Amino acid sequence: MSDNKSKILILEDDESLGTALKEVLSRAGHYTYIAARPDEALSMVGAHNVDFIFCDCLLPQMTGLDFVEKARQTYPAAKFKVILMSGIYSDKQFIQEALQKTQALSFLKKPFDMDQVLKLVKKDEVPRKEESSARKLLYQMFANPTVTNRQKRKVIESIEEVSGFDLPFLYSLLAETKSSGYLNIYNADGTVSGISFCNGNIVGVDVDDRTTFLGEMLIQSGYATPIDVQTALRDKNTRRIGNFLIQNNQLSPHAFDIILMEQMNIRLVRTIVDHKIRVNFAATEVDMSNPSIDADTLSYYLHDWIASKISVSWLKSLYIMWQGNLISKSPSFREDHPALNMSLVKALDGFTDKLSQDVTLNQLLEEKGYSEVAVYKALHFLLTKGLIVFAQKTAFANPKEQLKALKKMWNNFEGKNPYELAAYLESMVMASGGEEAMMAEFLSLIGEQPQDQEAYDLWSKLKSSAEEAIRMAKDSNKLEQVRQENQRTEAEAKLKANSLMEEAKKALHLNQYSRAQTLLAEVAKLNPQSQHLHICNSWAKMGNMDPAKKQFYMKDIELEIMQVPPDERYEAIFLFVIGLFNKFKGDIPAAKKSFEKCMAMDSGFIPARREMSMLSVQNKKQDVFNMDLKQVVSGFFKRR
Repeated sequence: MSDNKSKILILEDDESLGTALKEVLSRAGHYTYIAARPDEALSMVGAHNVDFIFCDCLLPQMTGLDFVEKARQTYPAAKFKVILMSGIYSDKQFIQEALQKTQALSFLKKPFDMDQVLKLVKKDEVPRKEESSARKLLYQMFANPTVTNRQKRKVIESIEEVSGFDLPFLYSLLAETKSSGYLNIYNADGTVSGISFCNGNIVGVDVDDRTTFLGEMLIQSGYATPIDVQTALRDKNTRRIGNFLIQNNQLSPHAFDIILMEQMNIRLVRTIVDHKIRVNFAATEVDMSNPSIDADTLSYYLHDWIASKISVSWLKSLYIMWQGNLISKSPSFREDHPALNMSLVKALDGFTDKLSQDVTLNQLLEEKGYSEVAVYKALHFLLTKGLIVFAQKTAFANPKEQLKALKKMWNNFEGKNPYELAAYLESMVMASGGEEAMMAEFLSLIGEQPQDQEAYDLWSKLKSSAEEAIRMAKDSNKLEQVRQENQRTEAEAKLKANSLMEEAKKALHLNQYSRAQTLLAEVAKLNPQSQHLHICNSWAKMGNMDPAKKQFYMKDIELEIMQVPPDERYEAIFLFVIGLFNKFKGDIPAAKKSFEKCMAMDSGFIPARREMSMLSVQNKKQDVFNMDLKQVVSGFFKRR
């Protein structure tokens, strides 16, 4: 059989449609088999090792969804892709659930255009080397400024397992390619999330976590007062909070759409996790609805996700493969692009100018005044947006540069056992062609064998560690044991981190800022993703601020605040910290407003009350100093 042709099974009890499908696919050169009953089709799946199954949802004997499930159970080694079809089941909820259950490639609503059918079975246009994994193809886009939208879609469709930290890039690509369909996300705990796209707009976010911040969002945004929200929550007619406020002319429909869009953002944030997930994008027609997240709004959310959710350690492992490549502006780069004015990029003075100077990642990390966190995250943001690309790889300019690179890599290797290193290498080199392919790619990262003795010793240690780790990776049982042990250790570390975080919060409430910073440093080591870590770090740093170094501290604190996840920004503690930040900047009206909102959400938040009292006292003093002598004297006698 030709490499460009597929074996396709059509399970359709409508004889005329089944025959039409068979004719179109056969004419395109594919091998087609047709069945009207599930039992007949099941035997064909095993007999012909099919590549695709076109399956009607409503069948005699069983549903199409049940048939797909049975076919996968009967032939677990089969790698067929599923396209669902229906003329009856066409509502959004059914389509999304059907795609999630079957992990189908697409859902065709009858009647459909036969061109859609031929596009679905067309062979992948993305050039594939045998050793390349789908995830590697995803990140090879960072070095390919000419990749087409069709090639991008094909890469997305080929991906099955990724890190949760890969999702922002996937979301961005789906928006950029104006894709329509459902991205289904399968977590290890069995939960499933579904993100709906219509022409690149995110129109639905269905996640297992139904927690909302609608009341807090309305108060913080200034669209509703705390009393309005409390009244709406007490409504006995079980109307949704937004509907209640709109019907009572306390909220405009437009304002509520903005809040609902922000709620979608928070739900999207919760899909971005630090562990492996399975994904499946099913291309199908999706109706446009409001509110929705368009490409421009997604850019701002993308910035926040990268700033607040993706860990620096994960970015370090991703970018090891690119550390020696020159960075250049892509054809889509323009000086007035909104992304260049976002906080991550602005935090690095002259960053965009440096991108015009044949600079490498290693050189950016050595730039005086540049935070490592900001460099990695700004770079990832601009690459994800497609504004910059990695150009050709440069050889180490001299032995000294190679030694620096080897030291950095050894810092990442040190303290890891061979099984942990195996997982680290898998993420780092992203090769899937066996031991030789992984080792070859790793050697390309550490360069030629150096002549300098110190560099040679490090190079040899790295090489032997990688070889041992790659050998160990073959022992799947041992790897699973290590994975479970790491999970136990991680769970214990998180429990300890939570306990220390509570101690740190108590210290902050008592103005014990040095103690709080010490505790928070330990929390960061145990669990860098701890809730409120960046909020509390900001608070502690402002409490310990040296007035002589205010400018430096403010920049550092601004970076901390930038890393607060969106779902933590609708809590009283965050509003309090923003109030403090505005106070230190000298914006007293903004500080007062934040403290007031903090107390509206939590009337028992003592530090906010304390700050409001201090601001009130300062205002009174200022009023006295601003009064003329006559007012002061007359005021004095009135009091007597």
